[in-house]
Amino acid sequence: MTEKRDIRELALEALGFASLNAMQDDMLRVFPEGRDILLLAPTGSGKTLAYLLPLWQKGGRTLIIAPSRELVQQIADVWQRLHTDIRCVACYGGHDTRVEQQQLEGLFDPQTAGENVLVVGTPGRLKDHIERGNIKPATFTYLVIDEFDKSLELGFEEEMHAIINTLTGIRQRIFTSATHAVPIAPWTGFHDYQQLDFGSDQKEPERLKMYQVKSPVPDKLETLDELLLCLLGQSKEGAMEQAIVFANYREAAERIAHYLSAQGIENALYHGGLDQEMRDKSIIRLRGGSISVLVSTDLASRGLDLPDVAHIIHYHFPQSQEAYTHRNGRTARAGASGTAYVIVGPEETLPEFFPTKLPFYSIRKHPEKIGPAPMVTVYIGRGKKEKISRGDVVGFFTKNGGLTGADLGRIDIMDHCSYVAIRREKAEAALAKVKGLKIKGEKTHYLIVTGS
Repeated sequence: MTEKRDIRELALEALGFASLNAMQDDMLRVFPEGRDILLLAPTGSGKTLAYLLPLWQKGGRTLIIAPSRELVQQIADVWQRLHTDIRCVACYGGHDTRVEQQQLEGLFDPQTAGENVLVVGTPGRLKDHIERGNIKPATFTYLVIDEFDKSLELGFEEEMHAIINTLTGIRQRIFTSATHAVPIAPWTGFHDYQQLDFGSDQKEPERLKMYQVKSPVPDKLETLDELLLCLLGQSKEGAMEQAIVFANYREAAERIAHYLSAQGIENALYHGGLDQEMRDKSIIRLRGGSISVLVSTDLASRGLDLPDVAHIIHYHFPQSQEAYTHRNGRTARAGASGTAYVIVGPEETLPEFFPTKLPFYSIRKHPEKIGPAPMVTVYIGRGKKEKISRGDVVGFFTKNGGLTGADLGRIDIMDHCSYVAIRREKAEAALAKVKGLKIKGEKTHYLIVTGS
């Protein structure tokens, strides 16, 4: 088990932070007291790291339940970036069950019962692994329910109830939420808890500015196009701002994405009807800086860590206070500022949960088109199962592709493939140089990822 001082130092070094925030400091102080903890804090405030750090410090066997595959992936990604010595297995729909079973194999044998383990997953997939015997729930000592308000809502309650009934060894629980709206059911076992309240999303953070934009006609596409040109067209080269456009329906999101593409605005689509690989690519391209616009349903309103999103656009009105809160929570994260816009048609009236006297945003003169994003995302047909690491990718392209470290951006290593962001003006020349070359002894393909 690592000492508290080492946890802080190792975490700050691994993540490149100057210091922990007050919430993360408090969690390290309070968790060792042994009581259950209710952690309330806005989206983007660092809740994931806040509960992972004391779990790392304490050791033991932890089960984390999250309501979406995207949040599961985010939690696992933060854990991987900490470079702990505790194994983490992520379990979620759309992921190969056989791969998860292989990763879980041996973790619950009697001879490994004392080893530290962290398993994070969605309710349905975790329940399936428990029923198959791949997970021995009685061995867990700590339980985290992230975004418990979403996890316990109708549709998840049956799976959650079944899982929690099997967790007979739990000594301490952490429940997190961005709102105070949902009561905690007695059957969760949550009791004698202390509440850490760092402000919820009930009120907009001061760093978030919000405006309404009038559309002269019911079809808002042209207004959206003009707004994006105004917001993103002024971005300086190498500093492209990013926006998420929220629609209420998959078909509408697809129509918006196709329209923007026809206008020359490169974007990516994100909704529940896409397969996991396509959704992953969309988020990877956004995070890597190779697109400036993500068009999505409310699926993108939770569980995604997108620190560079400057603008949220409500193409359709959110259908509830909760959806409104979580959409806006995709910007103004981790102390940054952001803006949110709602496009209002000629016959529409703002929902009552919007701020009163919402100021109007006037669309100003703008360039005829948005310039290309500074980066492109390159696909590599090998991943962590082939023992590829971020260091391998950097070394390969700097040694063989004529690139420097400054030419490379975010690197994502998946099970059987990897993605690297490369400076746009150097990408094609670099790919020509590495064509046919092996990476870590394996021959593969290197392709620029597009929206098709």
